[in-house]
Amino acid sequence: MPASRPAVLLLLLLPLFLTLSLSPALAAGRATPEPALVAETTQFRETGRYDEVEQRCRDWPRRHPQWVKCETVGRTAEGRTIRALVISKGAGLEPRPRQHHPVVLLIGGTHAGEIDGKDAGLILLRQLLASDKPNNPLQHLTVVFVPVFNVDGHEHRGRHLRPNQNGPLEQGDRVTAQRINLNRDWMLAQTPEMQAMLRLVQRWDPDVTLDLHVTDGIRYRHNVAISHSPLFSPNGEVQTVSDFVLQNVISRLTRRGHAPLDFYPVLNDPEDPSLGMMQEVDTPRFSHVYATVRNRIGFLVEDHAWDDYATRVRTCMATVLASLETVAEHRDTLTRTLIDADLKALRLRGTTLPLDWYNTADIGPTQSNGSLELQGYRYEVYDQAPVSAGRGIRYDVQQPETWKIPLFNHIRPIPQAMQTLPEGGYLVPAGWASVVKPYLRLHGLRHRVISRPLKHIRVESMRVQDDDVVFEPRPFQGRFRTQVNGRWAGDTATLSPGSLFIPMDQPHAWLAAHLLEPSAPDSLSSWGLFNTAYELSDLIAGHRELQLARWMVEQHPTVRTLFGEAIFNQLPQWRQAFEERLQRDATFAADPQARLDFWISKLPPHDPGYNLYPILRTASSPP
Repeated sequence: MPASRPAVLLLLLLPLFLTLSLSPALAAGRATPEPALVAETTQFRETGRYDEVEQRCRDWPRRHPQWVKCETVGRTAEGRTIRALVISKGAGLEPRPRQHHPVVLLIGGTHAGEIDGKDAGLILLRQLLASDKPNNPLQHLTVVFVPVFNVDGHEHRGRHLRPNQNGPLEQGDRVTAQRINLNRDWMLAQTPEMQAMLRLVQRWDPDVTLDLHVTDGIRYRHNVAISHSPLFSPNGEVQTVSDFVLQNVISRLTRRGHAPLDFYPVLNDPEDPSLGMMQEVDTPRFSHVYATVRNRIGFLVEDHAWDDYATRVRTCMATVLASLETVAEHRDTLTRTLIDADLKALRLRGTTLPLDWYNTADIGPTQSNGSLELQGYRYEVYDQAPVSAGRGIRYDVQQPETWKIPLFNHIRPIPQAMQTLPEGGYLVPAGWASVVKPYLRLHGLRHRVISRPLKHIRVESMRVQDDDVVFEPRPFQGRFRTQVNGRWAGDTATLSPGSLFIPMDQPHAWLAAHLLEPSAPDSLSSWGLFNTAYELSDLIAGHRELQLARWMVEQHPTVRTLFGEAIFNQLPQWRQAFEERLQRDATFAADPQARLDFWISKLPPHDPGYNLYPILRTASSPP
């Protein structure tokens, strides 16, 4: 059906409306003539190919040589180039000491189907470059903008890749060419894309990171959700500043007519909003939490999937602008706080802190922490839904309604993840150095290679039991994740040359702990890199176990020959304990293997590395 004349006029004027509706400062700025984006020329029905980014990387530095430069971040798995636009009108285009100016990292297209950030960032930054108003945030900070992080996914487009999203016409893929979700890869960094991004983060060390996404399909009228995870910072001042920046952004957006949320909404029951909403706990595999464990500030920005693409781009522009304005206005407080956080991180050694958190609603029924008013729609919940004949929900998007629903956001530390950090640092035996060292480099962790043997040094080690190790049954991100529960205990160790020492007296000590403590949710251990430590390498034949057990019960002199005087002298008391257990424990008495295990467990381990966590801790710096 042909569009009406008023509708056609509205579509033609939409790019101008996007420009003028953001803030008075931009409305009065000069426009820089340059080719329009595909999104603009199609009235935001479509988004352009990646060559639009490449074109801006060529054109903008020529148009604004003193304000813009283009950097190559790296290459994708399929060989495409990842670009970053570095933009500032007063703070400089090269990394400088933190006290000079803040750096804001904007990331678009992490999930390439959620591409609002690319078009919103290109339009907004074009306008800011054209504006000569004194309150232009580019006067006071440097923006490092990666328009499309997942470039391969961006170019692998189709019309049916985001069924819960209202445009653009063709959308990119959520995952990379290797089918990895980049916003679950910040700690493991198993993709070339993430390895390149971490090098960019090390180079620029952004004060604030905004990762620009789109929600996955819940129906409500809020047009953006902005979340962060300050609880993962060990520094109270960073938590306070992160909260302040977020609330300031929320206030600016609300004054400008938007309906933002300061958390990502997750329904307890997706088929019934009345049962309430809970706050999820993200972990350092996500960009905004990764920024936090680096003593920085990170925000996850989620536009509303059911808004049309033009509306989402406008919302994303407004969110980014409000964030840049807030950072620029409060730059002195922000930079001072982050400098102090790096200094305080040097003194984290010996402190007891939680490495992970949980919502109490995750482990069973719990009382809500109050109620939440959410701008939603009238809905109907079915016990016998049409077609499916099961539970389901239907929203009436013509009938706005305010939901007053219970909120579950009682967040507590996971007890097993409460950890007292080592006084000196971590040690990696030489045999494991090739596994660990690449991650230390990727994450910018200071470490040194031990050049001479260290004999019988005092350390803390962790040996676990079989029941302390749980392997997840299905792969995630191509890895079988592992949960390890154990305690550090005093021990001695001998280390070969080539072993590694990671000191705690460094700005990224907290990141080191998240990488190397097994109870951390995204540690190398949690991602399964140490799984061979929990595999038994050799077995004792049943007949040999029986022979050894008989010799031990009989106090045969062969036991002294094989295992030494100390073990031989303990055989009488072990036999007494064995016989007492037979009398009082019928289950034990009826279990032949348990009876053999009683004796074999007393012997020195035939596989000494089995169930020994491959990282050690030390109270001092080794020589």
